[in-house]
Amino acid sequence: MNKPRIIYRIHVTVHVYVEDHLADEVLIKHSRSYGIHGKEIVIPLRRINNKTIRLKTSNSFTVEELWDKINAHLSRRGRIYSSTYYEKYLVFNNLRYSIENKDKPLHYYLQRMKVDDNGLVEVQLLLNMDAGEVLDDDGIRYYIHSKESGKHHKPHVHVDIRHEKSAVFSLLDGEQLDGDKIKKKDITKIQNRLEERREELLKYWNEHTDGLTVDLNQALNLIHY
Repeated sequence: MNKPRIIYRIHVTVHVYVEDHLADEVLIKHSRSYGIHGKEIVIPLRRINNKTIRLKTSNSFTVEELWDKINAHLSRRGRIYSSTYYEKYLVFNNLRYSIENKDKPLHYYLQRMKVDDNGLVEVQLLLNMDAGEVLDDDGIRYYIHSKESGKHHKPHVHVDIRHEKSAVFSLLDGEQLDGDKIKKKDITKIQNRLEERREELLKYWNEHTDGLTVDLNQALNLIHY
């Protein structure tokens, strides 16, 4: 029995960032400014920016295959474009989501986020022009993996502190669930942030699904891209 055919319309947008802000001026057509990566990296991204790609496939078409198709569009004249230069996201309701299990069908994630297969599938590519890592909120980054399995049964957030320490905090009461040798002032800052945005964070925890990881720093306006 033949698998149902689907025509996906994949709309690709590209953004370039430095530290916590956009640097999209390098995407301007015919500009000679290419940032730290050079034109071999930037020009293909200019070409694909704001393009819609039509893909005729089946509902078993995976996210990994989608990433491969996008990379194929970036590769020209026998030159293979390395996907290590940019980060890839699906976008739902104007929020970026990284995909943990890329072997699952794209259809699976669209269904979970209530997006019609025949609708526009939004993909965003992010190119980092910073020479180092992005640090926000005094070097503290927040991550949430919705409904993840593991030893922490209560809703919680993962925290990276200046790439030196990591910890887990409860979204319900701010209790530290994991991590040690965290400075008291950092614990206070984290707990205050969670208290300020508890209702919103619990909404992300409850409504978003396995395999999708919301870009929480974007949602909390800690980064501006």
